[in-house]
Amino acid sequence: MKDPMRILLAEDERTISRLIKQVLANAGHEVVGVQSASEAVDHLEQSAFDLVLLDLNLADGDGMRVVTALENHVGPKPPVVLMTGEGSIGADDPRAQRVARVLAKPFELDELEALVRLFVA
Repeated sequence: MKDPMRILLAEDERTISRLIKQVLANAGHEVVGVQSASEAVDHLEQSAFDLVLLDLNLADGDGMRVVTALENHVGPKPPVVLMTGEGSIGADDPRAQRVARVLAKPFELDELEALVRLFVA
C-alpha cells in the first residue's frame, strides 16, 4: 500500500461504522468516525482529511449538507464517497455530480476497500 490516508467516516449506524472503521484501520488508514452531518462539518473545519465516506441519511438529516459545507470551505477539499441505501443514484442525479463516487448499500467490504484504494496517494 502507498501512503495511509486520514479518512472521515460519517455513518450513524453504529454496527456499520465499527465494521468500516475496523476494515480500513486494518488496511493502515486512520479513520475518524462521526454520526451526524453537524459533527462531520465540525471535523472538516478543524482538521484535514484525505477522503470522506459519507452516508446520505444521517441522524440529523441529509448528508449532502456536508458536501455543501465542503464546497464553501476554503482550502483543500477531500474527495467524497456518498454511501446510500436509497436505491441507485444515477450519474445524472445532481447529488452524484457533487461527489467523487456513489457506493450503494449494502456493499461488500472488499468493494469498499477497492474504492478507497482508488484515492490512495
